[in-house]
Amino acid sequence: MGRNANWGTPGVNNVGSYQMAGLPYLSGTDALGAGEEDPHSFDPIAKSVTVINHGAHALRVAFAPSGAMNTPETTRHFITVSGAQTPGGLTGSNQITLNGRMKEVYISNATAAQTVNYQIYAEITNIASGEMLTPTGSGVSD
Repeated sequence: MGRNANWGTPGVNNVGSYQMAGLPYLSGTDALGAGEEDPHSFDPIAKSVTVINHGAHALRVAFAPSGAMNTPETTRHFITVSGAQTPGGLTGSNQITLNGRMKEVYISNATAAQTVNYQIYAEITNIASGEMLTPTGSGVSD
């Protein structure tokens, strides 16, 4: 996409790109194994991401891969989306919606010997991911 002499191209500071409805992104899995992690990269970047946990076991959502985090268990740079167990052994759904500029999110399963079942929905902007730095440091990976 070329630059317009009057307006330029959409970038991370382009307010209109966040105000308009985003393009849909859908993904997920029925069997994220114990200790596994699914990366989801957005190019262009996402303005909103919803993670829905359909299983009985919790999953984690982070902005950096677990391997890049300094002691993820103690720094807690992830959000836990609880599993939903209802009476009679049926499962329900729990979800979280994150609003912000996101190039990628990581969904991981920290349970032992259990699988998790999730879906992810993102609203994609028209801002190229190269316009945004990769988040690191305090609150993300340190």
